[in-house]
Amino acid sequence: MILAGIVLGVGLSPASADTDAGLAYMKDHDYVKALAELIPAAEGGDVRAQTNLGSIYYYGLGIATNFEKAFRWYHAAALQGSSDAQIGLAIMYIKGQHVQPNGAIAYMWLTLAMDRLPPGNDHDRVAANRDYLGSQMTADELRNATDLVQSWYKTHQAP
Repeated sequence: MILAGIVLGVGLSPASADTDAGLAYMKDHDYVKALAELIPAAEGGDVRAQTNLGSIYYYGLGIATNFEKAFRWYHAAALQGSSDAQIGLAIMYIKGQHVQPNGAIAYMWLTLAMDRLPPGNDHDRVAANRDYLGSQMTADELRNATDLVQSWYKTHQAP
């Protein structure tokens, strides 16, 4: 995960400041304090807070794993374009964690993440995983996945 630089408090919104504090607590492995900072920021729509809350709940960092909450926060961030959250959702759809397994939806999220990532190792890794998933899908599933991607780009809506 990439952390954004902090501009010494100049021009930071309260949600951004909470997120920065929460990320600092995460870095120190103090997940209880991180949650206290990230939850209000995430509820306020901060995409970085939402993505990181998804990770805390998904991996059970300092708390019990909670796929329902991980899905909630990954989904909120993915809709705002967080490639990390989109990848997180894809994994949840592949593994059937809190959702029914669905290769087409997982493929869609991986495609959207891949499209946002700059050229490099992360992009190549996501592309390889997406292509492998596609090779395991039926022609109908792959058509459905392609339709989902096209629908996203036309309407910016996702299942």
